[in-house]
Amino acid sequence: MQTARPVILLVDDERKFIESMRERMQLKGFPTYTAVSGEEALEIAERIDIDLAIVDQRMPGMDGLTTISKLKQMLPGLRTVLLTGYGNDKVREAAHAADALYFEKDEMRRFWEFIRRFGAEAGMIIISPPSVGSVEPDPRPMSGPDQDPGESAWEIQERRIKKLIGESFPFLELKQNIKKVAPLDCPVLIHGETGTGKELLARAIHALSPRGENRFVAVNCGTFQEDLLNNELFGHEREAFTTVLHRKVGVFEAASGGTVLLSDIAKAPPSIQVRILRLLQDGTVVRVGGAEEIPVDVRILAACEQEPRQVLEEGTLRKDLYYALNAVTLKIPPLRERPDDVPLLARYFLDKYRRDFGKAVDRISGEVLDLFMSYTFPCNVAELENAIEHAVILCEGKELRPEHLPRNIRADLLNRGPGAEDFPTLAELEKRHILRVLKATGDNKSEAARILGINRASLWRKLKQMNQN
Repeated sequence: MQTARPVILLVDDERKFIESMRERMQLKGFPTYTAVSGEEALEIAERIDIDLAIVDQRMPGMDGLTTISKLKQMLPGLRTVLLTGYGNDKVREAAHAADALYFEKDEMRRFWEFIRRFGAEAGMIIISPPSVGSVEPDPRPMSGPDQDPGESAWEIQERRIKKLIGESFPFLELKQNIKKVAPLDCPVLIHGETGTGKELLARAIHALSPRGENRFVAVNCGTFQEDLLNNELFGHEREAFTTVLHRKVGVFEAASGGTVLLSDIAKAPPSIQVRILRLLQDGTVVRVGGAEEIPVDVRILAACEQEPRQVLEEGTLRKDLYYALNAVTLKIPPLRERPDDVPLLARYFLDKYRRDFGKAVDRISGEVLDLFMSYTFPCNVAELENAIEHAVILCEGKELRPEHLPRNIRADLLNRGPGAEDFPTLAELEKRHILRVLKATGDNKSEAARILGINRASLWRKLKQMNQN
């Protein structure tokens, strides 16, 4: 007999944050209600039996502590949590005095550990119910040396995807799509800007797939000359070169039974693209200097930084290869499109580098978080990680401060000056308008040029200039 699931009420005036939280709670199996103010929370509590209320502190009107106090008056025995992005010792003490647990938003791992324990206390097996569009776990056990015999398939899946840090709605949606495509033995095309974590995503797909205990190999097609890339991927026979004494097995053969990620696939020479297409079509490779068709069983994932349609139009990626790879396309949102994840990532990297360097620093100041939230991070998560590593190295105390950050981040924010965003240049206005039209047309260059009142060649020149700048 299944235990009744505890009902959770989330109260926060940040709609994006609360929606991503609601999605995460529902994926864990909790019936969840949301309110954007203390007053709305009280209205919900009048008609719904709540088991746990999670409340933000800073809200217009009734603040979090007042909301908690009134909820406890209405529902004696209600468990409550104060979850704030502006914590301090005074607020923490007030929360404890109100018999509420206290968590800060830059330490969400502790919060989610509490939620796991809370569910376990209620006898819940925390899985994602089908009613919210989740993926049913594969009933076949996922074996391996890292498996706890007591873990369910879903718990193993959650553990293997945990390195993809993020709770924002677009990132939760991406993780759900990863879980959907990982068990299916099909190619996947991964698109994301520099530093978004394309290889990390590919490794998650591999880990969650039936091939997860076999080899994963990543090859960057943009770092090899044509003959070297050919040799690396497909191997060679001993007779292929007069100076070679031994046969070499290529990546596709060596990874048979596993997964190969081809990064920067559009930079692979046309001859290599033809050979990759053949592998996708008939599952065989021919070594350099050989004639034998060798069967290989490998899943191919490919990644590119540019929009796939753009590399098609530029002719750098063969159309037939694109359609062979594009069974599914997964786009990793840039960090600027998921700002709610910045504190989570910052905390993750702080914990990582404080351990690596044996440092005492254990918190990030509010000023640093404010700077991060207003910075665009052109190189995405990789740049944030570098900033935290740099700051931890320089920090001699227990708190990361703005002066510990890399100079380029501090200079960028300083150079903006107050109100700079309110007075963009004409070039910036033109860029924004072009990008807006491209987004509205699904990146259709011909249609965008028509709407902008220019010819296609002019649009390409403007895009090239924007890219150079």
